[in-house]
Amino acid sequence: MVPLILWPNTATAQAPESAGLWRVYAASLAIPPALQTGPLAPAWNPAAASREGALVGGLQIVHTSSVLGLAGFTAGATKSVSHGGTLGLQLGRIDIRDLVRTTTDPSRVGGPIPVYTQYLGIGGQLMMGHLEMGALARIINERFDTIDETGLTLDLGLRFQPHRRLLFAAASRFLPIDLSKQSTTDFYAGMEYEFLSAGRIGTVSSTVKVRLGTTYRAFQTFEPSVGAGILFGGHFGLNASVAREQAHGVHAIRPAISLLLRVGRYQAWFARASSLNDVGATYRVGLEIAIAR
Repeated sequence: MVPLILWPNTATAQAPESAGLWRVYAASLAIPPALQTGPLAPAWNPAAASREGALVGGLQIVHTSSVLGLAGFTAGATKSVSHGGTLGLQLGRIDIRDLVRTTTDPSRVGGPIPVYTQYLGIGGQLMMGHLEMGALARIINERFDTIDETGLTLDLGLRFQPHRRLLFAAASRFLPIDLSKQSTTDFYAGMEYEFLSAGRIGTVSSTVKVRLGTTYRAFQTFEPSVGAGILFGGHFGLNASVAREQAHGVHAIRPAISLLLRVGRYQAWFARASSLNDVGATYRVGLEIAIAR
């Protein structure tokens, strides 16, 4: 039998409670959210955007085990504009699969129960010297059976690079436009240091970066993470991290790993992360394309 879950009434200036489902997606990020790069990065840090081309687009798909029953995608594009700025469009959706109605016996009654959360965001970034700032306005819609709610958020982010090897970043996610405190709001921070630049590993020129990150969830505690990444010859990369995750008073160490392959204008991703309480892994695949340079 499907338990009856009723989201509390949500003000338009806030994100619907189902926005918290995106934390499952975030678990597959082997690079801290604040330090994400590429055309989909503004969804995590509005100050981040791809500068590899005049127009860059990307798509990622996430899938969990049948125990969690979540599947979704994110898509986005960024376009460089004059004076060191970019404009971008972001969208995403997560569905809970295989929810059905039953009666006193396990037989299915009627069609599936629609449960999803989705968003559309428009934002921009501006670079001023070593500092990048950005904002992303997002309209978020959720559906749980017959319940339909919509909310608005305005997220802010920054990236500060005082040295070519050192980067600091911070951002908000699902921050209500009325700045009220809400359980779905997350705050990210991260630091990245390029430990080895254009060094030699065997016969291949490589770059090695180490990263620290943290997530603060409203009404909860900080969840720190540590990780590293290596890029071989500018074409193949490996990123890994471990995070101390908390949910319902339970603490666990969650590892995540992602592989990167670059070929010309294309960049492909594959990532896997463990879930809390051994409820199955979360997988993510993606493709980014430099449409115009």
